[in-house]
Amino acid sequence: MTTSTRTTTGRWRRIAVAATALSLVAAACGSDDDGDSGDDTSDTEAPADGDETESTEAMTEDSEAMTEGSEAPDEGGDDAAAASGLLGELQEAGTVTVGLANEIPYGYETEEGEIEGEAPDVAAAVLAELGIDNIEAEVVDFGALIPGLQAGQYDMIAAGMFITPERAEQIIFSDPDYCGDYSFAVAEGNPEGIGGGFDSIVETGATLAVLSGAVDETYAADAQVPEDQIELFADVNAQYDALLAGRVDAVGGTSLTVNNQTEANEGIEATDAFIPLDADGNEVYGCGGFGFTDQDFRDAFNDVLHEKQDDGTVMEIVTSYGFSEQAVETAAGLTVEDLTGG
Repeated sequence: MTTSTRTTTGRWRRIAVAATALSLVAAACGSDDDGDSGDDTSDTEAPADGDETESTEAMTEDSEAMTEGSEAPDEGGDDAAAASGLLGELQEAGTVTVGLANEIPYGYETEEGEIEGEAPDVAAAVLAELGIDNIEAEVVDFGALIPGLQAGQYDMIAAGMFITPERAEQIIFSDPDYCGDYSFAVAEGNPEGIGGGFDSIVETGATLAVLSGAVDETYAADAQVPEDQIELFADVNAQYDALLAGRVDAVGGTSLTVNNQTEANEGIEATDAFIPLDADGNEVYGCGGFGFTDQDFRDAFNDVLHEKQDDGTVMEIVTSYGFSEQAVETAAGLTVEDLTGG
């Protein structure tokens, strides 16, 4: 069952966003077509022969005064022209709603109701540069993320979702902000002898907990793990509860998630990390990004994301959640097209 919780955190509203100094452009002193609008004719007599120069100068001065007095509204008009469609609506409102699954360290809700994680924090840094400082979150089951976005339940996904060709057919992804490998969490001592790869699940006959709607399902299918060895779960916490209770033999996930869970829970450990294989035996690198349905919004987000990757902001945020520098550097060198074949 999908659970939906709306929460706002002040931590998101300002994340190391430097103020940009805006310089005002002085009004042009040459000829100005706006001076011919006719608004001043009621207060000005028609020029007599030989007085056209004085009249023109007076009209130019009036035009300059009107231009100087309307500089601030003109700037607002420029901003409005630049912000169109969904992005313009979000900028005008100053608020965006993001969808995320409750998965540490990608995007999750703390016991205090605060939203944290590498994805929401990176999103906050990018969105602040786009003039959107207030972020609200909808916490849903992982498998409900894409349907919720398509239904307009939120404006974007910030859940560290892996970019795959199948998902890219349903939504528009940003370029990735991290990449990672894979491992299993197993009971302490690894009594089933599960190794580093999905083929070991097949060979040992172990029961594997898989997050519904996640790439794990595809990995397991490509490795031809029998259906009766797979147990589907709606959220990560339920997977690990099942492992701790002995109802499953292993939980699959990114190495970072698995390591975080095994450190937080006694009685379980992580297997060696590995890169999953597709049905043809090719390695599948998992890289996460942000999901959209609006192309212009995605493009604007992508542009700022690249700036934040270049200036070290993404590196600082993502590594603070335990990711390696290599995971961030690898992502910075890839595009969504590299990951989807588009």
